[in-house]
Amino acid sequence: MSAFKKLFTDLVNADGDSSKLFASSGAGKPNIKVFVKETSPYFLVSDSFFYVPAYFTQAALDEFKKKNPSRQLGDLNEKVILITKWSLELKRVDSDSVFTSYYGLEVRLIVHAFQPRLDEELHPARYPINLYRDDEFKTAIQHFRHRSIQQSLASCSADAGKPVVEGKDDWHFKEGSTKVAILNTVRSKPASAGAAKVKGGAAAKRTAKAESKVKKVITTAVSAKVSKFTPSQPKKAATPAKGKKSAGKVSSGKKALPTPNAQQSPGAKPSMQTFKQFLAHKSMTGSKKSAMKLKK
Repeated sequence: MSAFKKLFTDLVNADGDSSKLFASSGAGKPNIKVFVKETSPYFLVSDSFFYVPAYFTQAALDEFKKKNPSRQLGDLNEKVILITKWSLELKRVDSDSVFTSYYGLEVRLIVHAFQPRLDEELHPARYPINLYRDDEFKTAIQHFRHRSIQQSLASCSADAGKPVVEGKDDWHFKEGSTKVAILNTVRSKPASAGAAKVKGGAAAKRTAKAESKVKKVITTAVSAKVSKFTPSQPKKAATPAKGKKSAGKVSSGKKALPTPNAQQSPGAKPSMQTFKQFLAHKSMTGSKKSAMKLKK
C-alpha cells in the first residue's frame, strides 16, 4: 500500500489533527525514503505509487547547503532522499491554480530535515501519479467536506443570527501555519563563451554600427546570388520617337526621281524646267507599268 496515501488519508479522516496519527501505536514518526520525481518548477517526491509536493523549511535548506556546499537542490532530480524530520498540515488553497489539491484542500508534506542518498537507486514499480487524482483519496476529502458542512449547520442552529460564509466558515479544521521556503530551482542558462557583453555608451554604439555593416554585407551577397539565378527578362524594342521616319524600307540602289513641284514653295507657278521633269517622270512611270503587264 502507498505510504503517502495512508498518511494523507489518515490526516483527512482525523480532521487535520496530526497528533492522532501515531497516538495509538505509541511510536514516533518514522523516516520516509522517497524518490525525487522532479525538482522544478515543483519539488515532487514519490513513494513508487503516488507523488506529492514537498515543502521545505528554510532551516532544512540551510542545513543541506552547509553539508553539501558544492551541490544545489536541483541536483537531486531523479535521486533518492531520506526525510528524517517532517510534518503534515492541511491548507486551504485554490484548486484551479494548485494541481496538487482537491475541493480547495491540500495536505502538505513539510520537510524539516533530510539527507540526500546519491549513491542509492530507487526504481518505481510503476509510473507514479498525482495522489489528488486517486478516487479513494478524493472520496475521503468529500466525506471531510460533508462533516464540515454539518458542523456549520449545527453552529447556525445554535446561533440563528450568525451568517455562514461559504468557503470560509464551512471548513472546520486547524489550518497549518508553518512557514516554508519558496524554491527557485530553475537554473539560468550560462552566457556563451564568445558572446560580448555590452553595457551601453560608446561600446554599444560601435557594436550596433558593426552589426549594421554585417547585415548590409549579408543582404548584398544574398541579393547578388538571387539575381544570378533569376532568369533575365527580354528587352523591349525601343519605341521610335515622334516625328522620326522609320528605317524599315531598304533602298534598291536606284536613285528615285524627285516628284515634280516637291521643292517648290506653296503658291509658286511651275516653270518650264519643272514641266519637263514632270513629263519625264510620267513617261518613266508608264514604261514601268507596261513592263509589268508584259511580264504577267
